[in-house]
Amino acid sequence: MTSPLEPQALMPDGINSLAHERALVAANGWGPVETDRSNGQQAGGDGKPLTLNGVKYAKGYGVHAPSELKYNLAGQDRAKCVRFKAQIGLDDEVGRQGSAVFQVWGDTDKLFDSGLMTGASATQQVSVDLRGQSSFRMVVTDGGNGNNLDHANWINPALVCVPDMTISAPAEVSIYQDTHGTVPLTMTNNSRSFRGSVTYTVQARFDTDPYFQLKTGATRLTGAAQQTEKLSVYMDRQYTDDSFAAELVAWYAGEEVARTPLNLVPLEQQITMHFPDLPLELKVGKSVVVSVPVSVEPGGETTGARFLLGPNIGQTPDWLTAEVVGRGETPKRGGQIQVKFTALRNAFADELTETDAQFRLYEQNFVHHHPIQIGTVPVRLIPDDVWVGVPVPTPLQARLP
Repeated sequence: MTSPLEPQALMPDGINSLAHERALVAANGWGPVETDRSNGQQAGGDGKPLTLNGVKYAKGYGVHAPSELKYNLAGQDRAKCVRFKAQIGLDDEVGRQGSAVFQVWGDTDKLFDSGLMTGASATQQVSVDLRGQSSFRMVVTDGGNGNNLDHANWINPALVCVPDMTISAPAEVSIYQDTHGTVPLTMTNNSRSFRGSVTYTVQARFDTDPYFQLKTGATRLTGAAQQTEKLSVYMDRQYTDDSFAAELVAWYAGEEVARTPLNLVPLEQQITMHFPDLPLELKVGKSVVVSVPVSVEPGGETTGARFLLGPNIGQTPDWLTAEVVGRGETPKRGGQIQVKFTALRNAFADELTETDAQFRLYEQNFVHHHPIQIGTVPVRLIPDDVWVGVPVPTPLQARLP
């Protein structure tokens, strides 16, 4: 038997109840499809309150296998109806008896199958993606064993409909380490009646949190328009030479509304240690501590720089060592650090005593995985007055001319 149902517009503002939506087809195996009542008997309106496992529900359809309800997914105001939701089960009026299978079909394919359910089965939650479909069908079969007492309930059947909109971001956005930047997002909403807030997430093949975090949570839209939203993004201290290829996804009512490529490029903080130009004069066993200016541009928001020094092998004399005094940290925009230079021994005969020594500068707070600078320091070794070498035996000294 087919049953007329009252119309209700599908709007782009989230949950649209199907409890009174116009069905293209409303077929039922025993009496009419009942609205907000169990199937009951053959007369219209003879059912009881919809009840599953002792819980009464105000909204839904009471049907009897074999049954079919078919709906058009075309929404008003360019609404996109993307998901069907409901709870299903056999009504308590049949006790533990009856058996049926609930199905959801798209234009041509079956999208959901509950498996065989009886009056003793637990209530099932249904959530079916309808993207790409122009219509869908709510079907109940008798499970192949006859339809005696197959009183089936579709509880709170609803379509989730979202606005028709697009988003786009620039092909590339560059942001310095440890700073906030903005991503200009162009949003085009084509659903004039829509009033609501869309939220954002970032999707990628990698965990984006160590690299950047999206700080803008939502944007309020009011009617059909094109607007530009400046999304706030914090670029963390982690640095890589690669860009972060991801996708920005806009959501409403728990459903994806639109997406666009998001390509963020981290810019390295420009950190420079300004070593002295004048030669450092060193004597064995007497360290020289030098204040070395450091610049950090444009500067981080949460931290300054922290340094370690290491010799540039082959370009630093073996008799020389250098180390940062203390923690080696600067304010956010730079400052000065103390570097201690020490001559460990006198030079051998084949070693230079005056040269340009090179050091590798490593920065730790901004998580660089390579030296950020090769620094050059002119040094001059002042030898001890006493010759240092292999001691000459005293008897031999006496025989020397």
